[in-house]
Amino acid sequence: MTASHDDQPSYLHGAEVSEQTRLEAQAKLLGGAEFLPALRPGMRILEVGCGTGAIAREVAGRVAPGEVVGVDREERQLGTARRLATDQGVKNMQFRSGEASKLDFPGGEFDAAYCRFVLEHVADPLAVVREMKRVVKSSGWVCAYEWANECDVCYPGSPAVREAWMAIYRFQEAHGGDPWIARKLYGIFLQVGLDDVKAEGSAWTVTAGEQENLRLFVEGAREITRQTRDGLLSEHFVSEELLAQAEQEYRQLLDCPHTFIVAGFCRAIGTKPL
Repeated sequence: MTASHDDQPSYLHGAEVSEQTRLEAQAKLLGGAEFLPALRPGMRILEVGCGTGAIAREVAGRVAPGEVVGVDREERQLGTARRLATDQGVKNMQFRSGEASKLDFPGGEFDAAYCRFVLEHVADPLAVVREMKRVVKSSGWVCAYEWANECDVCYPGSPAVREAWMAIYRFQEAHGGDPWIARKLYGIFLQVGLDDVKAEGSAWTVTAGEQENLRLFVEGAREITRQTRDGLLSEHFVSEELLAQAEQEYRQLLDCPHTFIVAGFCRAIGTKPL
């Protein structure tokens, strides 16, 4: 996902091939469209901040012969999204370049709109949700899904990993993002005037007994640490020693037969008034 406009913070993770690989692995690991309200054939759906289109491809299968439109501001992501859709024979979808807070669609264009792991990266999440509300039809739903970064469990204890991630969150805040956006979703949906707003939390777990999932999770965390490493060091959020210790702890998580990790998420859903 890369969803902000020129006065927004840059997307924390970039758009390198390694990031695109992480996004695809993340969708495989955490599930694609499972967080969305009911989908039905014939719906026209908008995904804001679609990245490589991993979720949009799954949604397209569920709404066919309807359509999914993915919007992202990063052309490298969109190029990959189009290629993967073609390679997988998914035809009922299109991808457009655009800004999350200034969607280039008329009002009432879609049956529903959603974003996942997007609002933490924009300077004005209210504007983004307001735009999603504008472009859906009356009684259409809007959905947002975000990491609840304060809700996590990790065994064995990994203090350097935790300290490194707190530094990443501070780095994100310093550059205009909001790693704590999950707790605010309910209020945001109310503020933009959506009806029937519901917000809920969920948890995802992985253990040492699920080695492939554990590997994907740890590799994703490592990749984000790598993406932010230069900024963290140059702006003095972390030391080389801390990052080295965190890397050692990541290896321990992969090797320990008792590893148990829980990650938290928040979802908000609302409908556009009649």
